[in-house]
Amino acid sequence: MIAAILAGGMGTRLRPVVDDRPKVLAAVRQRPFLGYLLDQIADAGVRKVVVCSGYRGKAIPEVFGSQFRDMKLHYSRELQPLGTAGALRQAVASFDSELVLVLNGDSYCDVELEKFEQWHRAQRATASIVLAGVEDISRFGSVRLAADGQIIGFAEKGNQGKGWINAGIYLLPVEWIKSLPEGVPTSLEHDCFPNWTGKNFYGFAQGRRFLDIGTPESYRSADEFFSNWTIRNGKNAIDSHRKRNVKGAYVILDRDGTLNVEKNYLSDPRQLELLPGAVEGLALLQSRDFGIVVVTNQSGIGRGYFSEDRLEQIHRRLLNLLNRQGITLDRIYYCPHDPADHCACRKPEPGLVRQAAVELGFDPHQAFVVGDKPCDIEMGRRVGATTLLVRTGYGAQFASIGTCHPDYVAQNLGEAANLMVDLAQARNAQEATSTYSRRERDQRM
Repeated sequence: MIAAILAGGMGTRLRPVVDDRPKVLAAVRQRPFLGYLLDQIADAGVRKVVVCSGYRGKAIPEVFGSQFRDMKLHYSRELQPLGTAGALRQAVASFDSELVLVLNGDSYCDVELEKFEQWHRAQRATASIVLAGVEDISRFGSVRLAADGQIIGFAEKGNQGKGWINAGIYLLPVEWIKSLPEGVPTSLEHDCFPNWTGKNFYGFAQGRRFLDIGTPESYRSADEFFSNWTIRNGKNAIDSHRKRNVKGAYVILDRDGTLNVEKNYLSDPRQLELLPGAVEGLALLQSRDFGIVVVTNQSGIGRGYFSEDRLEQIHRRLLNLLNRQGITLDRIYYCPHDPADHCACRKPEPGLVRQAAVELGFDPHQAFVVGDKPCDIEMGRRVGATTLLVRTGYGAQFASIGTCHPDYVAQNLGEAANLMVDLAQARNAQEATSTYSRRERDQRM
């Protein structure tokens, strides 16, 4: 099965808060919104995705490239607005299957896509829509179903109360898409769906939480919507920082010289280059449910070498490079101050680690700190974390002269990740043995 993402909207209502990119690239928890949709699709086993873009559409392949996890990404860009159905009609030559999974690019619904497809085939449906139950249908309109699940009507926006709404996820036959007029602006919601009722058109009323980022108000709720969701190897782990397989295992990473190649005051996103072993190490940590936080000194801002906007661009590129590999960081913290400011957030001061611990809910004593400089190691020691020096960046220099005293030394982040996994497992085993011994002693008493 092939998937298509409708990402061609103008985003007019969202412009007051997101005016420099298409809606699908709007940042949610430091990650493009499209990344969440792609992870959901990849989890369902889809191997090919066509992104139907329009407004500022050139930026999307620049961010995501041609591959996301195991999926090939293709792009169909409309030169003039064609509407949701018109965009699918333009891209139909790329659909080399009988059925296409279609997702709106500005909404997310918590639903199991594999079950949706299985249900669709079991019903022998021709076309199907995922429906989500909401407390107030006034903003969305609603969908009316017959007893057997067939769609019998669509109600306009304005009515109030609970009901089922279109969740923006569809299974559509390619033959129906081919029958649409070519090059003519056409809407699925207004021109197609009402005409398809009574034609073996079903509603899958199993959508759970629903998010639409089409307005500034709803977009502001997106961070909270995903606040308990961390993408771990493409799996949605609810409240993952409290339910980790490795207890309290958070890794605090330095950026320059640890994750990416050291540059003197890196100020150009194009210069950012991941170090060998970085992707492999991060992938291992995610597969073992470690939380991953970056803490970095960026005094170039305080010194006037570059702006915070430029730093945001650099971090956006870092996140995009990692997202392409299915890797997500929990958070990036940075200190923008000049050393002369004597702030509490510049490493080796522990201010940012303590802030991360409060916001993400972990014990710094149970964390690992990884870096290539003495300030990284000293920060880790001040919060009681286990410290690792990597020989990348300036690490080899400091390891050789003995001015840094980490708990462990590793060649790169890949080797450090393997070491941290072993240390965390040993720590957990020791804690489990101690708990068992206490219980056995209590029972004897």
